[in-house]
Amino acid sequence: MDDCSSVQYHGNRTRIMTRLSILLGVVCCIVLGPDAAPTPQANPSFIPATGQAFYLDLDSAQDAFSEWRHDDLRGLCALHATIRVLRLRNDPKWLPTFSISLQDSEVLSKRKVVGLQFLAKDRKAPLGVRIIERDGPKQVGVQGSSTTLALDVTVPVEMVWLPSQPVTIRIGQNESHSVNVSWRITRIAVSAMTGQMKIDPLVLGCIDKVNHR
Repeated sequence: MDDCSSVQYHGNRTRIMTRLSILLGVVCCIVLGPDAAPTPQANPSFIPATGQAFYLDLDSAQDAFSEWRHDDLRGLCALHATIRVLRLRNDPKWLPTFSISLQDSEVLSKRKVVGLQFLAKDRKAPLGVRIIERDGPKQVGVQGSSTTLALDVTVPVEMVWLPSQPVTIRIGQNESHSVNVSWRITRIAVSAMTGQMKIDPLVLGCIDKVNHR
């Protein structure tokens, strides 16, 4: 097992980084499958990469944050994910928030991010969905979505990042967004705040550029 993937848990005064084989105290479980499993109704131009199927269960207590990260995207340009939010926890300060994002290699204070966020604005389901862009701590762009997500309901997501082309984010079967980025995408991050999200599976690969639309 290499170190391109990692897990972090952030509580009030706790920071833990482990390999995927460790079971965190907050039940953040991840299993790496030997072969990429297909995502239901995946784009037919998507080509899964060998050994790049992940099964993620990020379960964070209230006022806590869990993150899984993949830091080596060489040879990869797309992902398919089947996402399900199972549980919202109540915290007076932090809203239940879940995300899957593409990032550059900068340190946190300078990191550029584009991704999909699921947010329980009223601390209850259904969750709103939006596409966000960040430059360090500053939010520089947001696109709303017509999709809402009930608890324990799956939604398929696709992200494609090709050189010199906008990032494409597809939600469900009929919704698509494009975001122009001028920086190099080098990592994927999945996070959960004050609740539980499963991605079953997250499959990385690339696309057949001839047949991609």
